[in-house]
Amino acid sequence: MLALSTSPSASALRLPSLSSLKLWREEQRAEARQEVLLHEVLSPLSEWHPERSQATDSISRASAAAGHSAGALSLAPSWRDPAVETVFSADAARRFPRLASGPSLPLAPWAGRPAQDGDGSLPQPEEEMDGGLADTTRGSAAEAEAGSSSTTTATSGTSATTTATTAEAVGAADPPPPELDLPEALLAGRLASIAYCSHTDLLAAWNCSRCADVPGFSPYRVVYDAVWDLVAYAGFYTPWRAIVLVFRGTDSSNWGQWAENMRAWRTDHMYPEPGFPHALIHAGFYTLWTGSSLQTTFTAAVSELVAAHPGARLVAIGHSMGGALAQLAALEVKLAYSNVTGGGGGPMHATVYTFGAPRVGNLAYQQLFNSFIDVSWRFTHNRDVVPSVPLQLMGFQHVAREVWEVDVDDPGAAGGVERKLLICDGSGEDPSCHNSACYLGLCTSVADHLVYLGVHMYQDSEEC
Repeated sequence: MLALSTSPSASALRLPSLSSLKLWREEQRAEARQEVLLHEVLSPLSEWHPERSQATDSISRASAAAGHSAGALSLAPSWRDPAVETVFSADAARRFPRLASGPSLPLAPWAGRPAQDGDGSLPQPEEEMDGGLADTTRGSAAEAEAGSSSTTTATSGTSATTTATTAEAVGAADPPPPELDLPEALLAGRLASIAYCSHTDLLAAWNCSRCADVPGFSPYRVVYDAVWDLVAYAGFYTPWRAIVLVFRGTDSSNWGQWAENMRAWRTDHMYPEPGFPHALIHAGFYTLWTGSSLQTTFTAAVSELVAAHPGARLVAIGHSMGGALAQLAALEVKLAYSNVTGGGGGPMHATVYTFGAPRVGNLAYQQLFNSFIDVSWRFTHNRDVVPSVPLQLMGFQHVAREVWEVDVDDPGAAGGVERKLLICDGSGEDPSCHNSACYLGLCTSVADHLVYLGVHMYQDSEEC
């Protein structure tokens, strides 16, 4: 008769527990649901594709009229949702606590997609600000106080009264939000849009049609990595006295690759910072930064720009996947120059603007990012699909601070839509902001992903 082995190696073998099997099964099901959904909504054959903008706009208007007739918004996903630019009904908007209690910033109204000049280019920043944005960001303190008590201004001279109002609106548990420089954010959005120009020679000469929206920018390096299908550029912007790094999102014709990568979307790469040994990030994003030509090219470019412009601050900008790359690039530069004295006598100041960016790492990575990056504004828009992936249940956590751009049905507003920016809490995962509009943690609108702050975030036929 054979005796059962009692060696340590044999006794150490254990069957997985029922709870661990259930957790594994739920993770597999979540990945499968995300993969099927993204295959459907991110296919270049979908009806939302930018080259079919007229059809998309018609669908959006018809869908909005049908959805708003009942005075409510269903958050249940629909396969038609990706083609629809969300406009929340007034009744549905009342269910969002952040929208009800602020703080918020009004934006100049626009109906559907942003208005274009006759040559297909976007309006100049001054023209758009004259429609209402300048009044918000450059008005006097008295004019600001005459508005809603839950609305804050973005001027550099915000009064103590406004700050107190903001703190009261956010709540005692959440500290007052930092001051959002709205004109700078608008220009950051335009710089992100410019990265979608497919002609890198025009980018290098700053001669594309969208480039005219940001005069005075001096491009220094333009990177196109054909292997990884990446476009980014670095330069210096004198009005900001800043070294600027801008990263393009995935080209719309290749968005199906997002779905293919869903199986590997896990926080499985340790960020190389000894002080934060538990900071894990998505290995795919880190590979895009380190495995492509971006890291080596931009590391050299930043070094040369720092030498040419001592005391300059850093501004990293990105849309979609480019937002993830902007985070990684800014963090690496900040860590590398943490001991370099800037113009104010301290280390280099780093600002990050992202638009529709996905989650990049876990909670420890968020803490690392927030510890070193001086100013971070993470913009989301209505029910944009990308900020809702990868899911939190897979270990991911957004960095702070979110600004949720919301479009609300308002017959009294120009274009029938009231546009607001809602300043979210400092957690990075404010349940009353973008997360509140996602069904079971997953939003589904691609149309909302393609326009931020009234600016196209994709390549179109007249973009250069």
